[in-house]
Amino acid sequence: MKGRGRTMAKVVAFVLASAVFTLGLAVKIGNIQLFSHKYGLSAVFSDASGVFKGDDVKLAGVDVGRVSGTEIQDGKAVVHFTLDDNVKLTTNSIVAIRWRNVLGLRFLYVYPGPAGGQPLNAGDTVPISHTQDAGDIGQFLNELGPILQAINPNEANAFLDSVNNALGGSEVAIRSLLDNAAVLSSSLGSKDKEIGDLVQNSAKVMAAYASQSGNLGTILDDLNTLGGKLSGINGQIDSLITNFADVQNQLNHILVKNRSNIDATLSGLKSVTGILAANKGNLEQTLCSLPTGLAPYYATSSWGQWFNVRVVQVVFKDNSGRQISSAQEQPQQRANGPQQVVTCNGAPSLQGGGTAQAASGSPSGPSASGLTTFLDSVTGDGRVG
Repeated sequence: MKGRGRTMAKVVAFVLASAVFTLGLAVKIGNIQLFSHKYGLSAVFSDASGVFKGDDVKLAGVDVGRVSGTEIQDGKAVVHFTLDDNVKLTTNSIVAIRWRNVLGLRFLYVYPGPAGGQPLNAGDTVPISHTQDAGDIGQFLNELGPILQAINPNEANAFLDSVNNALGGSEVAIRSLLDNAAVLSSSLGSKDKEIGDLVQNSAKVMAAYASQSGNLGTILDDLNTLGGKLSGINGQIDSLITNFADVQNQLNHILVKNRSNIDATLSGLKSVTGILAANKGNLEQTLCSLPTGLAPYYATSSWGQWFNVRVVQVVFKDNSGRQISSAQEQPQQRANGPQQVVTCNGAPSLQGGGTAQAASGSPSGPSASGLTTFLDSVTGDGRVG
């Protein structure tokens, strides 16, 4: 009896352990989430092929629920699914069917949508206007039927043989390619909204180009006309380019050959501008007084080749430079004489009106201003590099 009791206990323990493991395996295979709070929604699709009970429901690539079943209502497919309580959809949300792999398995993908919608409660249904179907490969193949019928079977067999020979021994690479294609399809499926926006923006751009078709046509016509005219003077353009290249080569030769002379000229010019800048004041006084000094000579020499010179003042000094005696012409004696002068930065300058004036500071009048501007442009305002 004791041996039988021990055997019975072992059998019972084995049965219980098997039941626990079987239950865990069923939960894992069935994607059953225990002790989780969920709420149910429904979505209407025009085509829900490939969607089965237990398929994933994803948001931003993360599992947030499961498909609980499908049915037909009024000729439309209604997919029932559950979502975690922390995932809240609104009336602006979109539910889409996406490809899981190339074998035709699919899953649901939810997009929260823009803000402003009313929250969906348990038991609500997402209308068909806010759902998106996955592409139908069967319809695609049906549309390819006429093309496939036009293919020669012998040529198709030869093509398949060639493909088979080319892909022989590349099973691993092909399997990796299929896996990558599945990942790519899933990634593109998750970017459906962005792709749709891109297509819409492309349509707007093309519409803008279409609205400017007249202007674009005018530009193309002008370019065509310009090309024809340039083609007509092709020889002249070639000659111009050739002559320009020849002139450039000759100029380069001259510059290289006379480089030392050019450097010496520039150096001398730099020295000259430096001297002019250092003696700017003296040069300004000299140029300012030059017209006054030359005016009497011009007036007396314009009637012949002899000068009539008149002494207006005599000064006697000793060897030390001290003035001993002086005599000058009286004012009444100069009543009909030449015009009086004024100072131009300390130098005499011819002025009209016959009145002697004293000018201090910089030269006055348009001539003095023009002279200062000329000196500044020549000497660089005294700043010589």
